[in-house]
Amino acid sequence: MADKVALNRQLLDTITSMEVEVPFISLSISLFIYSPMQGLVDSRFRMVYSLKEANGPFFFAELIPTFCSDAQTTIREMTLALEQPVVNYHEMEELCMKIKGGTSCIGAHQIALACGDLRHAIDDRSKERCTVAVDAIRHEFLKLHSKMAIVLQLTTGISFDALRFGHAEESHF
Repeated sequence: MADKVALNRQLLDTITSMEVEVPFISLSISLFIYSPMQGLVDSRFRMVYSLKEANGPFFFAELIPTFCSDAQTTIREMTLALEQPVVNYHEMEELCMKIKGGTSCIGAHQIALACGDLRHAIDDRSKERCTVAVDAIRHEFLKLHSKMAIVLQLTTGISFDALRFGHAEESHF
């Protein structure tokens, strides 16, 4: 039981560190400076984590790999679309909406902001700005992915402990 409490504390600390990440200055052409209090994730991330209470202890642990896989695929598709001699901006718009929808649902705040820059570049039909924006999305995804790997490991440990000891899981959020 002490292990579960320690895992919950470590998970909470990890999520908190994701919410209050070091300030990031956008490399995109829009030159927006993200506020110091805007971390990798927003409050939706905690809300999605809390959905495990209604959907079972492995809900969140299954959601993270699905999100990561979908995001990686979409980023790869955007990169390939931008490598074409003539960019299909309609396809880019669909891919942008796809990744922004996924990031907004899970609370991946910085990726969602970078998607806004991509949307402006698409609207302006600027291949160069689209490339910069996709690079920013990839950069934010890689930062988030490394933190999510830790969250996944902790969440899985907590879920297995809850099943092993037959205790209802406490979220501490």
